[in-house]
Amino acid sequence: MRGMKDVMLTLIGPDSTGIVARLAALVEGHGGNWLESRMIRMGGYFSGILRISLPADSLSSFGARVSSFMKESGFQHAIQPAELEPESSSGNLASLSLSGQDHPGIVHAIFTAFQNSGVNVEELNTGLQPAPWSGTPVFEARARLKVPEGASAAQIQADLESLAADLMVEVNFQEE
Repeated sequence: MRGMKDVMLTLIGPDSTGIVARLAALVEGHGGNWLESRMIRMGGYFSGILRISLPADSLSSFGARVSSFMKESGFQHAIQPAELEPESSSGNLASLSLSGQDHPGIVHAIFTAFQNSGVNVEELNTGLQPAPWSGTPVFEARARLKVPEGASAAQIQADLESLAADLMVEVNFQEE
C-alpha cells in the first residue's frame, strides 16, 4: 500500500487478559494492518513479536501511544523498521523434531552443528514435558530451518545422528 511502512514490535511483560485485543485496537486506530505475529505466555509473562504496516504519517503517534500502553501495562517493548535486509530465497526448508531426557547442552550441541553447516533457524519452539510413566522431564524441540544451497542434507543428518547418540536424544531432520 502506498505510504505504508512495515515495523516490528517486540514486547514482554506480566500476562493479563486483553493485551492482544488492546494492541490490535491501537494498530487499527492508527490505520494499520496486523501482518504476522508470534506470541506466547511463558513463566507468567506474555511475550510477542509482530509485524504491522502503518501509514508513514502515523508512525510517530502510534509509537507514542504504544509506549504509553506498554508502560501502564508493565511491559518492555521496542519498535523498529521491518526487513533490514531482504530474506534470502536460496536454500531449502527443513524441519527438526527432537526429544530426549532433559539435561544441559542439548540446544547448544544441536544448533552449533547447524551453525557449522550454515543452516539458519527460521522458527524454534522448545519445552519440557513429563514422561508418561515416570514423570521425568523430557526435552522437546521443533524447528523450521533454512538449509543453504550446496549443503548436504545427508551430511547434516549424519552429523545430527552422531550428536543424538552422544546426547541420548531422538532426532528427526528432513528437508521439506
